[in-house]
Amino acid sequence: MLEWVLVALALLALFWASLVLVNRRYHLEKHGFTITPGMLMWRTKRGLRFIDRVAKSSKRGWRTFGTVGAAIGIFLMAFILFNVAFNAAITLTQPTQALPGVRFVLPGIVPGLTIFGWLVGIASVLFVHEFAHGFVLRAQGLETKSVGGMVLVAIPGAFVEPDEKQLKKASILKRLRVFGAGSFANILFAFLCLGILLLLLVPKPGIYVYVIAENYPAENVLGPGMRILEIDNVPMNTYEDFQSFMDNTHPGDNIQISTDNENFRIELAEHPDNENKGYIGVGTVSARSHSEFANPLFDMGVMMLELTGRPVFHSYVYDAYAPWGLIDLIKWMFVLNLGIGMFNLLPMVPLDGGYIFQGMVERASSKRTARRVSHALSIIVLALLIVNFMPMLA
Repeated sequence: MLEWVLVALALLALFWASLVLVNRRYHLEKHGFTITPGMLMWRTKRGLRFIDRVAKSSKRGWRTFGTVGAAIGIFLMAFILFNVAFNAAITLTQPTQALPGVRFVLPGIVPGLTIFGWLVGIASVLFVHEFAHGFVLRAQGLETKSVGGMVLVAIPGAFVEPDEKQLKKASILKRLRVFGAGSFANILFAFLCLGILLLLLVPKPGIYVYVIAENYPAENVLGPGMRILEIDNVPMNTYEDFQSFMDNTHPGDNIQISTDNENFRIELAEHPDNENKGYIGVGTVSARSHSEFANPLFDMGVMMLELTGRPVFHSYVYDAYAPWGLIDLIKWMFVLNLGIGMFNLLPMVPLDGGYIFQGMVERASSKRTARRVSHALSIIVLALLIVNFMPMLA
């Protein structure tokens, strides 16, 4: 992992050095670009008429959308902050058991995430998020000056630029609607993508091997895609069945695995994380029933599993009514819109959650106090994020 970080930093340095040289030669500001240390922005007025037309088609509807988005955003802001703080506490007190609470979502780091899938997913996040901001701005009579794209160090972005002076003078409710709309739109779009996935996928019964660890008993015995029917005559129907059985095994145990191909006799090795537990050396996956996805907390867990390389939507366990390349793109649009949409609600300026929190404090005090309190909390949240990121470097 450290090698990947060093390579990424080297590529970043090369990108920004090249950008400075190109700017000096071609004067990119003439073409709408603004370049400052660590930030590249491109502005245009194209798209503003589209935003106006959509916003004016249902001003009341977009205002209601912003109100609901702000209310849900406040709830999720507290939920996400609690989880970040809790994971930071686990990281500091039990570092050997800690998992990363935040991570780089990049091809080569997230298993299975291709460059094309990442580009499509990020593009959907940016367009949905920023146009939602624009629609709610215009529905409330607030001006939009431009639309554009940006890169902050290594993070791509897009924006609908408001009239900052006008926005700052607007009522607290108007501002909360604007800041709540973007992440709310991302989360709704994520669940739309999830709904499409569930319509296109049909679960297969049973549990399947999807990965095999090197130098462990299953190597050269089991193969990816094999269905495990029984272990020692115990039926294996779900991942939980397999996990429950393996939790009660020990190194040296001799087990019989029945698959859809043939039967195998395997002597268990020592589990890499628990010397008293047996280990075959396989990763298994089973289909989830569509009813389980009705639980939003379960869906967040699915998002985390996909980001950590434990696939939920896998061709081994689902039949599909569409090509798996398309299924994969829809999956990453779901994962990235849900993950980034929720991350953006953290109460840290310049994230939308930071401005929502600032508006809440301002309602109970003053603008000056709200700025001070939100900036102080932003520093705390940044520290928590750094602690959450530490397990990735271990």
